[in-house]
Amino acid sequence: MEQKYSNLHQDASQRYVSILGGTRADLILKSRDSVLFHVHTKVLSASSTNNFRGLAVAKSFSIEEHSENLRIILDIVYRNPSAAVDYAPPFAFNRLAEAIGRLSVYGVSLQTQLQQAPKHPILQALCPHAATHALQLYILAAKNNVEALAVVASTYLVGLQIADITDEHAEAMGPSYLRRLLMLRIQREESLKKILLQPPYPHPLTPDCDVLDQKALTRSWTLSAAYFAWDIRADLPPTALETLLGPLAGHVTCDQCKRSIAAQVAKIMAEWEAVKGSI
Repeated sequence: MEQKYSNLHQDASQRYVSILGGTRADLILKSRDSVLFHVHTKVLSASSTNNFRGLAVAKSFSIEEHSENLRIILDIVYRNPSAAVDYAPPFAFNRLAEAIGRLSVYGVSLQTQLQQAPKHPILQALCPHAATHALQLYILAAKNNVEALAVVASTYLVGLQIADITDEHAEAMGPSYLRRLLMLRIQREESLKKILLQPPYPHPLTPDCDVLDQKALTRSWTLSAAYFAWDIRADLPPTALETLLGPLAGHVTCDQCKRSIAAQVAKIMAEWEAVKGSI
């Protein structure tokens, strides 16, 4: 990973000239570790609310920004296509988040960037990090008010325990996004309870299975589902539903009831699998 990142700096001087098809740069930025970036004031000004911290009105400038951060910031501003691959895993998420945290210093808004370019390369790079840094990505989305990132991150947070959210996490994401995260868990649990309480569909009466027999099956199903609902989890795997409800078929003698139970278990598993796990 370190070697990969090192390679990203080999063409720092002309990288943004190349992105603009050879258009001559009119500004040179020198990072604190002496890496030169040839850039275009027009691009910086257009993406910034403070002329890129006033740098876009100079001809050359030395800034107290490490080249690692500056390169990521410029790749976001220039919407560098290679960023989608360069900053995707295994690139260090913390390093990427640190650079994004510096965008506001230069008057750049990640939210605005992604609104203007819904397929922005940095969004494509960030999304895969959700698999290993879901909470951190959600916080990053909250800080920058980026809905698309919050949705992606939240799909990996359905099993997050409330106790896992520290005061620091809560403060970082703010009350609105904290509430949405908590509601995600509650909504999924309520959805599962509703799904569970659907008993097998009754079949036509037979000499061996009358109304009382089928009512008894419905009661057994409801009792099992209600008992299970006390220990329900938002991240419950569909296979657990089969483990819970499937054995009911062993307590009935009617073959049609057995088939109804099997069909209902399969239906419930499919419905739970289909419940969207995002805010």
